[in-house]
Amino acid sequence: MGVLLASERKTVRGKIFLGIVYGLLALGGITMVYPFAVMLSASVSGPYDYGRHDAVPRALWNEADRFMRSVSTYFPRFPRDVYPDAPAGWGSWISVARDPAGVQAFARRHLEPARTNDAVRAAWRRKAEAFRDTAAKWDLDYTTCAYDPRDVAPFVRSQTSLEDLNRTWPVRYKSFFDVSFTAESKIPLGHATWKPPRDDPKYAMWLRFKDSYRQTMLADGDYVCRTLPFLGRPGGGEADGAAEIRANLRAALATQFLDHGRRDFWRSCLANYRLVGQYLFQRGRAFFNTVLLVLLSVLAHLTVNPLAAYALSRFRMRGTEKILLFLLATMAFPAAVTAIPGFLLVRDLGLLNTLAALVLPTVASGMSVFILKGFFDALPRELYEAAAIDGASEWTVFLKVTLPMTTPILAVNALNSFVAAYNSWEWAFLVCQKESNWTLAVWMYQMSQQMGGQPWCVMAGFVLVSIPTAVVFLACQKIILRGIVLPSMK
Repeated sequence: MGVLLASERKTVRGKIFLGIVYGLLALGGITMVYPFAVMLSASVSGPYDYGRHDAVPRALWNEADRFMRSVSTYFPRFPRDVYPDAPAGWGSWISVARDPAGVQAFARRHLEPARTNDAVRAAWRRKAEAFRDTAAKWDLDYTTCAYDPRDVAPFVRSQTSLEDLNRTWPVRYKSFFDVSFTAESKIPLGHATWKPPRDDPKYAMWLRFKDSYRQTMLADGDYVCRTLPFLGRPGGGEADGAAEIRANLRAALATQFLDHGRRDFWRSCLANYRLVGQYLFQRGRAFFNTVLLVLLSVLAHLTVNPLAAYALSRFRMRGTEKILLFLLATMAFPAAVTAIPGFLLVRDLGLLNTLAALVLPTVASGMSVFILKGFFDALPRELYEAAAIDGASEWTVFLKVTLPMTTPILAVNALNSFVAAYNSWEWAFLVCQKESNWTLAVWMYQMSQQMGGQPWCVMAGFVLVSIPTAVVFLACQKIILRGIVLPSMK
């Protein structure tokens, strides 16, 4: 039944009222969509633009922003030695991103000459090719590398096995994602007494890793890569020809963007998802464990709770109210309080590190039984009497009469059970210590802890793991609304 009559909707007051209602609904929708849009935008960002928290990445339509994002690919901080004409306040990439006017002027100054003048464009291309030839032949011991941590695990995996890695390196790793070249990237190249640690297998891998960037540059026809020549002399000062190399580097960065800017942008957007896919879906049985856990949890939830609610509703047993009160009392305790006794019970039953430890504690739900009983109580008694006259058994009445009429609430219970099983990482982490039994939620938690320094990758993980929940919600939405709207229209 509508709030306003058809005649009232045509009045001024009615139109104002409907406008306010629709405005509030739109505002509520925005408050729900906007945080997800920010998370989605952050999932395709990087060190340069992550701190903006934009709902839509500015680089999608702003060429200057794409250019600065391209430059940030090759340097950990803004390269003032390469661009001495940049504003004095530019240091970290976050500070650069907070100056959109300066970024616009900077990009115009370093791109427009080649864009508007073919002769300049050809001259810059020759300089870019000269820089590429220099970088490809430079001694790897005297190069710097603003490496991308997302590239480490795939490269090391392609070079050796985890067993050989732990046998030859001085540090033991549980997975390739634990490998980091942080110390190697900070080797003091400018010290006169420094000598390359040739006998260090990790340093040798670091050199091969730096060379892989150069080989990819040559294979893709690029002009610059993350591995750049170190232009300082051991002990201080600059190497011969450093000014010319920097000029060629500026031309290489501009030419690289003008030729491959769009391609590099989309590659960087998808790089976070590529890493998340490798981290979450290449961890043995993580995906299989999650699918099996969700299916069993939903199936058990939709079997035990309707049966319990049907028994309490259909058969007038003594103490029904006390049973309901007991079921509702279980909701008064937070999960942190019940975790310890639950763990002790699972341990005493010998179910640790098993799928049963994840499924069984979540089968029964006091709230589900309470809501289902209310729905069953509201069904007309005449339906049960007619079924009894026709000779239907109790199972037939339950399956053919009761459950089909409570489809919306069953859809709600299925959705709640799916969300609880799919997102539960605390309990799974507590009762399943073996990594082979971990689910995607546990690995997502591990990823958020391990990659806290790369929040853009964590955001990509959150977006990726939220897709199944959104799909299930949309699948259940029509059933839920059908059960709410149609009865109110009758």
